[in-house]
Amino acid sequence: MNRIKYPWLKKYIEHFDINKLAHSHLFSGKTGIGKLYFTEELSKSLLCSNSNELFEYCNDCSSCKAFNAGSHPDFKLIDKETESKVIKISQLRGNSKETGDEGILNISHETPLLSKSKIIVINSAESMNLESQNFLLKTLEEPSKNTFIFLISSKPFSLKPTLLSRLNQTSFSFPNKEDISLWINSLGIELNSKDLNFFENLNLTEINQDQIKKGKEERKEFSSELSESSSSKKLEKIASKWDDQFLSIKLGWLSKIILQSIFVKINKTEIPISYFSDNILHLSKTKNLTELFALSNELNNLSKDLSEGINLNNKIQIKALLSTF
Repeated sequence: MNRIKYPWLKKYIEHFDINKLAHSHLFSGKTGIGKLYFTEELSKSLLCSNSNELFEYCNDCSSCKAFNAGSHPDFKLIDKETESKVIKISQLRGNSKETGDEGILNISHETPLLSKSKIIVINSAESMNLESQNFLLKTLEEPSKNTFIFLISSKPFSLKPTLLSRLNQTSFSFPNKEDISLWINSLGIELNSKDLNFFENLNLTEINQDQIKKGKEERKEFSSELSESSSSKKLEKIASKWDDQFLSIKLGWLSKIILQSIFVKINKTEIPISYFSDNILHLSKTKNLTELFALSNELNNLSKDLSEGINLNNKIQIKALLSTF
């Protein structure tokens, strides 16, 4: 797999032996680091008629051409349907009469049509509901030596422990700043030291100049709004603006600012270079540790309620939180 374009993924192929590869595997890691891309590259290598022990596919055989065209008969990718938050059991069970989809249990025991193996990939595996997970577990309990089942997840511990126990696992770590910098520079995009600190919330596989420019502007605006929140006149406007679909991201930035302020105060270190340096400096100077930990706890509770879908008046919650700044 020397064709892998993301430098932080290349080292993981060394973990695999083409002759001893587990037939059920979970690939986990943060969103946006290329888990699906890696799994598809691995799948293409396994299906290739001429691949070698280094998982290098030829890109010229009928299997590779079919894979590139998205029509390989021995490869099936399952993901959340449009506008759906879950992977339903019907997507795994299939409906051969209505859609021609025989389902993963039948597919896994069929003879491959073009390659030596069949591969089933379930992306966003944490989105499987309990029914789907139980059905998959049944499939894994009746393994076929010619079939590989790969799961991809950014939240692996959302899966049932019994399901996790059936899977070999590879966890992709978030790339370090050096790897990110090399990758971004190879795209012809220039970065400064501040820019490298905000990639953890971006999809690294979709990075472009416009996205980075937008990211800079959003963080500068957020920092400015946070500084202005001490004004009661502006607080109302800021709270209204924050109450949108990006609230969870903004709360994540706020959490990082608070935690870095705590770190600076405890360790008496310099303020880290970022678009939020002024905010960290302000908090570390105006709040004591007790107040900072209380802020962090309040923010964590709000973030938890949001993630669990608890119906809150977000604007009131935001105003209450920011008023303490």
